[in-house]
Amino acid sequence: MRLNQFLARAGAGSRREADGWIREGRVRINGLPPTGMGPTVDPLRDRITLDGTLLVWKEEHRYLVYNKPAGLLVSRRSQGGRQTVFEALGEQVRGLHAVGRLDLLSEGLLLFTDDGQLAEALLHPRTGLSRLYRVWVTPVPDASGMRALRAGAEIDGEEVRPSRVILEGQERGRGMLLVEILEGKKREIRLLARAAGFHVDRLLRVQFGPIRLGSLPPGGARPLTEAEARGLRQSAGFPEAMPPRMRDDTLPQATRSRRRGR
Repeated sequence: MRLNQFLARAGAGSRREADGWIREGRVRINGLPPTGMGPTVDPLRDRITLDGTLLVWKEEHRYLVYNKPAGLLVSRRSQGGRQTVFEALGEQVRGLHAVGRLDLLSEGLLLFTDDGQLAEALLHPRTGLSRLYRVWVTPVPDASGMRALRAGAEIDGEEVRPSRVILEGQERGRGMLLVEILEGKKREIRLLARAAGFHVDRLLRVQFGPIRLGSLPPGGARPLTEAEARGLRQSAGFPEAMPPRMRDDTLPQATRSRRRGR
């Protein structure tokens, strides 16, 4: 990419400002001043500094959290005339993909991103990412019912057990549960409840990894904060969004020492 484009992203300034930095001799590429105003650089290989400070390439991705209402499909295409989450959100999710699914009647936290690698890692069973649900069931579970819920069940020939099941209370003859699972099999919680003798009246996802639904209203959407996006990447085992050649352990020993204040 062009040097001023890199500087604008990594230096948190405009391209015009970046052009000024180049003219003023404040920029170095691999220790040398750039030739001319429009050189190209490889952000994964070249070492670029501004006033002696190493600049880090930050790949820009979009992350959105949505409080899905019941009755919407998590699908690109409508089925039977039902509205999809992509239709409901329109331009807000152009170019984004849903991370995981919630079935038609389920509600709550749904993530969208254009970061395909992260989405794949978050959903991989090996990641073991926590999903937390508030679940209303009938009848109200007694002690034996709670044991049955915690014991798990066989789903598609595989033994599945929730990580945590807590009875929070009762509401209009329904038990209010908090259920945590570590991988999102299709209709897992509904099938676990059915195996234990319960019917799920309502299911609301309130947390996905480090991201919480909080006070976001049904149908509401918001971008993740920088801290939330960083936490999401870390929970998937991703390093900070910087290319390998710009991580601290690739720098010369003297440079590492200066950055650590030694």
